[in-house]
Amino acid sequence: MGWRGFGIMQTANGTWLAATVLGIALIWGLDQVALAPLETGEVYPPYSSLRSDPQGAKVLYESLDAAGLAVERLYKQRTVLEHPGDALLVLGVDPIGWSAVKAKTLEEYEKLVERGGRLVIAFLPVRRTTMSLEKLPVEERWNLRLRYRRTDASSVPRHETGLYFETGPPWRIEGRIAERSFGTGTIVLVTDCFPLSNQGLRDARDVGLIAKLVGPSHRVIFDENHFGVSESGSVTKLMRKYRLEGAVAVLALVAALFVWRSASSFLPPRESSTTAAVAGRDTLDGMTSLLHRGVLEKNLLDVCFAEWSKSEGRQVTRIERVEEEIRRLGKQDPVAAYRAANGVLKQAPGLRRAMENK
Repeated sequence: MGWRGFGIMQTANGTWLAATVLGIALIWGLDQVALAPLETGEVYPPYSSLRSDPQGAKVLYESLDAAGLAVERLYKQRTVLEHPGDALLVLGVDPIGWSAVKAKTLEEYEKLVERGGRLVIAFLPVRRTTMSLEKLPVEERWNLRLRYRRTDASSVPRHETGLYFETGPPWRIEGRIAERSFGTGTIVLVTDCFPLSNQGLRDARDVGLIAKLVGPSHRVIFDENHFGVSESGSVTKLMRKYRLEGAVAVLALVAALFVWRSASSFLPPRESSTTAAVAGRDTLDGMTSLLHRGVLEKNLLDVCFAEWSKSEGRQVTRIERVEEEIRRLGKQDPVAAYRAANGVLKQAPGLRRAMENK
């Protein structure tokens, strides 16, 4: 094979290895950027039931489903719970922002449960914060105050909240839960939603707390609309609904293989020689090509005679003799006519010498 062949083989192997590494890197990058966040739910806010990581609530969703309850997700605004056995779970609500809701929003909450439904609002864990001295609508309409313990943050456990409720009748307080009836329905507030998260259920599963929140409901609805996850007919929703993450991965793999196949060759590169002579054309070949392009074959003898006659000048006798031979044999056999004219020139040395000089 020789050193040249060995070098060609090494180049081909290096190209193939580089293409393989790039293909693997491309697939890994697509998985990390597009597929992994969809599988773990990291693209969604904390305490979303679509997240399977420690900050999500997918374990609670699947646990209630495994317990025999009808479980679903809400991707649009709900104005009323239609059935008395429905419970709407709104997890991961900021207590500081929620405490400043308007009276109109509180009225919408009341209408939501007026047919016997159950609304559960679980707040995010918070540390110490400044309390507002202004009397808020939730205090006037619901007789409910959100208060925060003035405890040093270093002494508070990592996921424990500083939030607690100050209420009056007809609220019922039990641990971290505050519950009140509105008509035939119920509104439940929870100071800390961490026990409902995936990590909270893994560290210490509080079945009693979950049972108190769900109550007598036989259908549980996880509100995803307040996270900004709404129905829009997007590709992401279709992928999530029909579990097309694997199909996307296969398409990405096929695209990577196509790009790799288009950019590389299975054959070794062709050897290039710098010593090989390049064949060219001389002046006769060039003249022949010009004649083939510019003069028809049947007119070639006449054109040659006309050009030769111009060079002869006053040699009328010689011109007439050559013309006579061309007329006699030209149409039948142009080659014979050319040879006859050449014979006439040989008989006249002066004419031949003039032809050669031209």
